[in-house]
Amino acid sequence: MNYYEVLGCSQDSTDEEIKRAYRRRLLQFHPDKSGATDNHEFYNVTEAWRILGHPQSRRRYDAICKQEELEDREKLEDGPVYARLSPSDFEESEDTLFYRCRCGDRYLITRDDLREKNVSLHVMCDGCTLIIVVET
Repeated sequence: MNYYEVLGCSQDSTDEEIKRAYRRRLLQFHPDKSGATDNHEFYNVTEAWRILGHPQSRRRYDAICKQEELEDREKLEDGPVYARLSPSDFEESEDTLFYRCRCGDRYLITRDDLREKNVSLHVMCDGCTLIIVVET
């Protein structure tokens, strides 16, 4: 559950904006004020405020969210990312370009791979499971 979404605000919101969002949602979902019989949303709002209403717990929550985002991105990329590079970071060898991996082997791409602009290429090392992301 994303506590910022529960309160209807963003991660960039100030403490005061979060406080106002909490009060607005509290009135919206409070059983005595809204007449709602399902208290699920009300409990979600109070839980979000418990975390986001205090600077220290908010920092911890933001750090956890950032870590989950990095792990999700890594899963999408099918392995641990060794580096994010541009085509100028590669060395030339005939028709191919290469970049040395920390395992001692190489990442290989062709010039044709770099023709399309504004694309992220995911290239696996020839010797290990690390990948690089090349931004064209």
